[in-house]
Amino acid sequence: MVVKNLEINGFRNLNGFTITFGQEKNLIFGANGSGKTSIIEALFLLGFGKSFLPVSRRELVNFNAAGFFINAEVLDNSGENRVTACLDKGFSLKLNNESAPLTQISRCLYPLFFSHSLYSQTIDGVPLLRKLVDRFLYGLSALYLHDILRYNNTLKQKNTLLKNLARTIHNSELNSWNALLAETGSKIIEKRMAFTERLNATIGDRFGGALKLNYEPARSASASGPVSAASLLADLERVKGSELRSRRCLIGPQRDRFEVAVGGKKLQLFSSGEKKKFLIMLYMAFIEMFRRARSEYPVFLIDDYDAAMDESNLEYVLDHFPAMQVIATSVARNGRFANLCELKKEK
Repeated sequence: MVVKNLEINGFRNLNGFTITFGQEKNLIFGANGSGKTSIIEALFLLGFGKSFLPVSRRELVNFNAAGFFINAEVLDNSGENRVTACLDKGFSLKLNNESAPLTQISRCLYPLFFSHSLYSQTIDGVPLLRKLVDRFLYGLSALYLHDILRYNNTLKQKNTLLKNLARTIHNSELNSWNALLAETGSKIIEKRMAFTERLNATIGDRFGGALKLNYEPARSASASGPVSAASLLADLERVKGSELRSRRCLIGPQRDRFEVAVGGKKLQLFSSGEKKKFLIMLYMAFIEMFRRARSEYPVFLIDDYDAAMDESNLEYVLDHFPAMQVIATSVARNGRFANLCELKKEK
């Protein structure tokens, strides 16, 4: 999986911008504010339909533009493809000039993102780590996105019902939403459990057994036994009274907890350098799983690489995955990268 070139117009501070990438290791360097991160963000948006930052698509538009246009030529096992994102009156993603869902686009473009600004938040924050695991799962099976979207839509409907103070909530109506949540939620939990087991096995094979990803599904206090649609529905029945009082759904995949541990200790307790090292190991194990599942590599995006990882970690990435395309940013030139692109800050 390789991005050959990228065209950006009206996105962040980039207008009429084009860049060509090499098939292996690429470094975009230049002064702060020159648009380096915007290039990484544009590639991420093509793969996921949104930014890796908590901003709306409209906030990504250049101050002097009415919308944005991003176009990339990518090469994967199926051949060459063109992926386009456009925001005008509405937002659209296209594959070879035809509207396409994310699940279809992920077959030819899956950007794996790592950055200095997010690594610590990912380790310390339950929602961000859960989101990272979901992105990993989506990379291995695009259909996982259908489960997440279906579950989130049902969850939204149930929470709307619970928050509506102006009407009486009937048991039959709440039971219907719970049945749907239990059906879809159990599928998500089963897939998260299977992924965690496979990831830990891959980590063990490559790095030994000290590093582990722990997974704890959010269930009722009295829950026991394996997770199934029936057991999750029983959990929801147990907390029904508490949900009616709190006016929100209290258990389910949206509240699942993931935790990175080393030697049985939480990674949050380690130093900044150790956090970087072990999170990179987690990424490397996923990349190996991705390669086995799809017979190719993702496109690895590293923003501000010299702050995001130590030199030894960078060498590991570059040396152990020579066929994987890396697109990194930095303020300084580095000869370890085969393809260099310097950006000048506009005056």
